[in-house]
Amino acid sequence: MIVSASNVQEAIQRAKDLGASKVLLQLPDGLKPRAFGIFSELSKHFSVVISSQSFYGGACDVGGSMDTYSRVDCIVQLGHTEIPNLRYPKPIIFIEHLYERDARIEASAFQILRSRGGYSTVGLAFSVQYRQVAEGVREALEALGLRVLVGGVDGRMKYPGQVLGCNFSAIHSVQAMVDSIVVVSTGTFHALGAQLSTEKEVFIYDVSEGSLRSMREEADRFLRQRFAAISRAAGARKVCIVIDTKIGQYRPSLAAVVERQARESGKEVVTLATDEANPPRDYENLMCDAVVFTGCPRVPIDDGGKFSMPVLTPQEFQMALGGIKKGRYVLDEIVAVDTQ
Repeated sequence: MIVSASNVQEAIQRAKDLGASKVLLQLPDGLKPRAFGIFSELSKHFSVVISSQSFYGGACDVGGSMDTYSRVDCIVQLGHTEIPNLRYPKPIIFIEHLYERDARIEASAFQILRSRGGYSTVGLAFSVQYRQVAEGVREALEALGLRVLVGGVDGRMKYPGQVLGCNFSAIHSVQAMVDSIVVVSTGTFHALGAQLSTEKEVFIYDVSEGSLRSMREEADRFLRQRFAAISRAAGARKVCIVIDTKIGQYRPSLAAVVERQARESGKEVVTLATDEANPPRDYENLMCDAVVFTGCPRVPIDDGGKFSMPVLTPQEFQMALGGIKKGRYVLDEIVAVDTQ
């Protein structure tokens, strides 16, 4: 990932343009080894404090309490891009960091698309730090004679083809016109979500490995786990509905709908507000039989194993109540949030 002096200088200049004197600096875990150097450069011009709060969701999770916001003039967030349809509590300077494309991407890595069902039209998506790499992937796909479509996005996304763990509008916009989807990323976080969001086969081009693989088997394993959690929650008597107060995950109106549905189904309900994604002890102390999390949908998906009770998305809870046709899994995606 590129962390250059020019990135820091850009942040300094933009903060000066805002007339800022006090700055809150946010760094994802991958950039924290550079914290001392970045802090030192910013401190030559501003009073700086680094946010130590958990920093899960990038631009939808700007961290810090409202008290912290009141003490600074702007926030500098390194490593992410803004969510265009959010209204942030303070001016936020987003400095993107792109993975450095340092090698030619070989077309041979994508031969599986030819051998696996004769795919001819491919949708291309990427997590934002691999935007430049995605251009090389596009060239490699086209070198094989494949037609490549990059999907349009909704107001939560900045770039065509960009995906977040909670938003796959880029895939929805092209899925009717393609045979398969290629997601450029690392790990499985974004690619698994992409496979759950569409019936088309999704492949991940793992940048760290330079390899392509299908996500279908992993998605099948995941769905078996999720349907087991949904089945457990169907018999829940006490349900805790969680509102995440993070600015990009704040959906109290959705929580109110879920609360009504739960009460109408004879459940006992409490509603909890939190700015921390994973407080399992609170739910255990409340003696909840099941939790419905209306914030980041990746909390139930990725962290469900940390909890002693089933933790569901609102859509999964509807399935537990019988509100969604049995056997059809619906991924919770965030298009917009409520205004705080």
